[in-house]
Amino acid sequence: MGSRDAADQNFDYMFKLLIIGNSSVGKTSFLFRYADDSFTSAFVSTVGIDFKVKTVFRQDKRVKLQIWDTAGQERYRTITTAYYRGAMGFILMYDVTNEESFNAVQDW
Repeated sequence: MGSRDAADQNFDYMFKLLIIGNSSVGKTSFLFRYADDSFTSAFVSTVGIDFKVKTVFRQDKRVKLQIWDTAGQERYRTITTAYYRGAMGFILMYDVTNEESFNAVQDW
């Protein structure tokens, strides 16, 4: 096991979180900004599912967050719902400038 593998195992808590919501509401932008502190103005459509890992420290504990970015298109819904298993939390997103995305919150 390499040093990177050992470092990946060095945490007090691990949480699997999913970002869900309609297509084009900013799920990927939110994830990139939070996990990598980066932003791109170009639209990037998630195909299927992707994830990033962010480690934070809370009350002297190392917390590893596995944050899964799901595709918002209906055609990927069966793929993304398979990743719900084991999730400890969800971030449900909608676009404040798009009423349809807000109304679709109940479908998620």
